[in-house]
Amino acid sequence: MNINKFPEAKNFSRATPDFPPVLLDLSTFLYEAIDATKFIDVKDWGKYYDSIPVDPYIKEGYRYKSIGWFRIKHEKANAIEGIDDHIQTVNELSGMSSDESKQYLSSASPTWCSEETGYACWHLPQYAMQQSIKYNPVHGDMRREYPRISNKIIDSADFHKLLTLYAAFFGWDDAIVLVQFQRVDCLADRVGLPAVEGFHQDGNRHVGMLIVNRDNVAADSGVSQYVMDDNGKKTDELIFDEVIPAGQLIFWNDKRVWHYGTEIKVADAAVHGGRGVRDIIILSAKTPPANMPMGPVPEQFR
Repeated sequence: MNINKFPEAKNFSRATPDFPPVLLDLSTFLYEAIDATKFIDVKDWGKYYDSIPVDPYIKEGYRYKSIGWFRIKHEKANAIEGIDDHIQTVNELSGMSSDESKQYLSSASPTWCSEETGYACWHLPQYAMQQSIKYNPVHGDMRREYPRISNKIIDSADFHKLLTLYAAFFGWDDAIVLVQFQRVDCLADRVGLPAVEGFHQDGNRHVGMLIVNRDNVAADSGVSQYVMDDNGKKTDELIFDEVIPAGQLIFWNDKRVWHYGTEIKVADAAVHGGRGVRDIIILSAKTPPANMPMGPVPEQFR
């Protein structure tokens, strides 16, 4: 695959407003890349990463993270009852009244809708996240709480397009989507690690990653690498080994592919005080019971 030649996003929509979406056949899908600059002003998002706080769960201090939870459902598809039940339970644990909680269910009016695809979105409360130790040996089975993504991004048309593209590419009916804005930095005397777990899977059906910015990062560092899954075990042969440039969005099948990002190194120690950064957005759709949001909603992030 030539990483510099990306198809336009509009060719991948499996959703229209008049009919239920057509689910992508994941049995034959490994990964696909799209030039996101065709529909998103990626450069405009870079400035928001400067205000994202350091990730308290990485003691070395090279990672910064904010997150958001969303529900993306097609208007012509049936709601997944388990998603409504889970949202209701988590909200009750957070002390929400029944009336307050109902605004986040599929029976309530969505936060916004996509006329082009028929998908509707509910912006959910700021739940905590957790991964199984099966997939994340470093932070697995640990409740992690993060601040919310800037409302200036969440309310923007470009962000709506990104979520809609993710849903329309895979053609799902109904799912909760975790969005992670993540920065990894490096210094002249310290590398940054994009994947502290090493090669891993996330326990989802599929994942998307948008590269927002690579600033003062060595050209041969921060390489995205994929290998195949073999009955729950990692194989050795690389099927993807590329530096994904800023503005590019890549989707992969989390059941069939293990992924990794090599360490980030500074390109020029005389620039930006010897600091380099790599800014990305990670998208992961979830249906019960995989990696669902946890309650109660952290008080400081409501």
